[in-house]
Amino acid sequence: MNKLPKRTNSQRIGQSAADLLKSVFTKFCIVIPVPQELDLGIDFICEIMQEEYPTGKLFNIQCKGTEEAESKGSSISIPIEVTTLNYWLLQKNPTFLIFVDCQNYIFYWSFPKEFLTSLNKNWQKQKTVSIPVYRQNYFDQGINSLPDQLLSIVDLEASVTPKHGNYLGTLTLADAIDRAINSGLDILNAPLYRPFQYIGMSITDAAKAVGGKPNENGNIIIESDQSYMLLEAEGNFISYVDVKLKKTAPWSPNRPFDSEQILGVLSINPSELELVRRRTDYYTYYDHKRKLKICISCEYEGAPVSVGFGSKYYKM
Repeated sequence: MNKLPKRTNSQRIGQSAADLLKSVFTKFCIVIPVPQELDLGIDFICEIMQEEYPTGKLFNIQCKGTEEAESKGSSISIPIEVTTLNYWLLQKNPTFLIFVDCQNYIFYWSFPKEFLTSLNKNWQKQKTVSIPVYRQNYFDQGINSLPDQLLSIVDLEASVTPKHGNYLGTLTLADAIDRAINSGLDILNAPLYRPFQYIGMSITDAAKAVGGKPNENGNIIIESDQSYMLLEAEGNFISYVDVKLKKTAPWSPNRPFDSEQILGVLSINPSELELVRRRTDYYTYYDHKRKLKICISCEYEGAPVSVGFGSKYYKM
């Protein structure tokens, strides 16, 4: 019997991970497996369902199991070939990298496109890039709908297409990030990147997403050496988010700043927004897709530059 084909342990775990993920997503998506002979780096193509009706919202998944990554600190590092990353960037619909803990039935996710835009473009010269999958970005097998953070990305990215085959040319976010890095600012990772995603979340879901604990008012504060983020609650939901970038202090209301590089720090693409007001100390943007007002300001002498997100005064 030693001349029969043998299934490796890695193949077994990979198949188990794919089966587990498919069983969860089938509850709220049409899940189409990509045949192995056509697999260039995407395992599933998914369409979100609204009850029994298709929505036309599509996204891709690359699934990895426990033996495909090395655990280190608060994130899991997964090496992905540059050719595969370029293939993901070429896609009209967003591609998520999902790491499956087959033993504990936990699914950790990452949106590699956002991470790649924070890198120097020299990564194209490498053979592989290690993509971080943060442990705080997870869901379990009990979910009955696509997590809000993933849905937000699908809503934003599904209509984005590369122009003239230039994968990175469509990522105008990269320019904002480059300007931020060149000015000495650090690009903030989860839970600080794209903080508008917490608007409208329940206090419980937001606390889980950011790894924080609500205070007696339901507000959640996340603070580090680089930043201070306030998720402000109204009723049972987050209605306003304020992020202060400590590294910009001490600033002055009379000193001009580059609002686009500030957006880059938070991995927000300025081209997604409309600049409606501009002063030395205060910029106002509208995010029409999410119906949000975004204000970037220096509130007083010596203060850091802060960014506020809210829907209450959108278009006012």
